[in-house]
Amino acid sequence: MTPAQRKYDQDFIASLRRMAKNIEPRSRQLSDTLKLAAERLDALSSAAPVEPAPQLAQDGQAIHQPASNKPDQAHA
Repeated sequence: MTPAQRKYDQDFIASLRRMAKNIEPRSRQLSDTLKLAAERLDALSSAAPVEPAPQLAQDGQAIHQPASNKPDQAHA
């Protein structure tokens, strides 16, 4: 999960909680459902590892790291 995805999840979870609070006087069942959904999404989002942000060069392009820093044994 990227930091941007984590931020989106956090914003979405906060929105669900606000909606639950606003709708509670009219529908307790819907409010409880929104609260439960927010709790479950929060647990799932918190369990996912956050990938480090990519390193950017001065021109703003991502710096791609090689898959391995070991020399290729086939050429030896």
